[in-house]
Amino acid sequence: MYGKHSGSSPRSARALVPLLLCGVAAASPGAHAQSSDAAELRAQLEQVKAQMQAQQQVMQKMQQRLDELETREREQAAAKPAPAPSAPLVSAASAPAPSSPPAYRPPSALAGASEPLPEGYIRLGDTGNLLKVDLVAQLDAMVDSTYMGAPDLFVPSSIPVRGQPFYDSGRRSEMSARQSIFRMDYRRDTDYGTLKIVYKNNFFGSGSGDMPYNLQAFYGELENDRYTLLAGYNISAFTDIDVFPNTLDYEGPNSFTFKYGPQIRFAPVLYKSGESVLTLPMSLEKPNADITVPAVLAEFQTYSRRPDITLGLRWQAPDWHIQWANLFRDLRVENADARTRSTTGYATQLTGTTKVFEHDSVQGWFSYGKGYANFLQDISGLGLDAAFNPQGDLRAIRARGYGAGYTHAWLENLTSSMSYGYLRISPQSNLLIDSTMPKSTKFASLNLAWQFSERAMLGVEYLWGQNIDLTDARGQGQRLQTTLRYDLNP
Repeated sequence: MYGKHSGSSPRSARALVPLLLCGVAAASPGAHAQSSDAAELRAQLEQVKAQMQAQQQVMQKMQQRLDELETREREQAAAKPAPAPSAPLVSAASAPAPSSPPAYRPPSALAGASEPLPEGYIRLGDTGNLLKVDLVAQLDAMVDSTYMGAPDLFVPSSIPVRGQPFYDSGRRSEMSARQSIFRMDYRRDTDYGTLKIVYKNNFFGSGSGDMPYNLQAFYGELENDRYTLLAGYNISAFTDIDVFPNTLDYEGPNSFTFKYGPQIRFAPVLYKSGESVLTLPMSLEKPNADITVPAVLAEFQTYSRRPDITLGLRWQAPDWHIQWANLFRDLRVENADARTRSTTGYATQLTGTTKVFEHDSVQGWFSYGKGYANFLQDISGLGLDAAFNPQGDLRAIRARGYGAGYTHAWLENLTSSMSYGYLRISPQSNLLIDSTMPKSTKFASLNLAWQFSERAMLGVEYLWGQNIDLTDARGQGQRLQTTLRYDLNP
């Protein structure tokens, strides 16, 4: 019996036959020269035939053994269960095509504004969870033409007007690293769609020191082709972050609606056409009423009976989108004797952006309503949602704001963005409001940003702002800002 790895093989046996024949051919002339006896030659021939027959038997046995071994291997392979395919890093529905180029992102784009792509994730063992960690280290150096209430933010409503302290106070400089970001994105595939949990913070908190902690997002979101469901702490559903212009300044345009808070948000898909989709975003959010309470009524505290409600429509296409959002608010105050005063607030907002040429884009927004000042970037926190009149009644304050932005690509890694914003409030003449409060503000910005490597950007930006208070006193301010940003996992 010959094994699979014996010294002889069918191939070597077949090769031996021509060698033997050659030996016969070589030996026969020599034998004939020595003896002409035909009997001796026939004896030699018979001997060669016997050797060939013996070798043929060896070849047959080896072939039989080889057939047996191959048959056994096939039977074992058929009986062995097929290994389960390894789980893909991301689902086929969410994974980008490997040959697709990455989406164009201007170097001056707001870091982390858009939801992250599956690339850049790592697998957390065998849990089925994926994790993407992003660290953004950013330094802003600013030179202002006058005093600003918040030195590392460009807020037109904080510019002193004529007659106020620090008016025309002169040039000053500031450096800040507060736009640095730490972000973690978890995701996994479930029976109901992709589950995402997002955490993000920067350092624009209200605490002391140069880098006070500030939570920006901590929410969970379930997404599938029928709806998205979000719960946690995030930007308001009334805000359309996709139309935020690519400013280097953190605050951005004065009239942009921007508010964070706990919320639950649901956005069912109403209609699909190719890659375009119509959704109905709606949410319940923590109200955070921002009401001016005069000193004579200091015993009153603000509250709301119900959450803020948002309801809108959004049409999302590959190169453009438009969104209509509506906000409904309940604004109230009460004292220890359970005396209450109340009013209602509402706002409507139209936003949109569209691609222009190959890499350029335009953004725009307009909002109008009353009792929603806490959502407006420039006057949030100033108590301008509502105020008392001399009769002790609570009245919501009217406001409106609009703005636009444009981003132009000079080169693939060199872009400019410009933006403009206008904001105005129209309170009733008899409301008990401090006359130094802003009646209207204006904002403008222009920048140049160079993405000098895949994960690093250098930019310079010019900003201009104007503040007009309720007495029509005016003040203006300018800023020149340079920004250096490193993004670990964009």
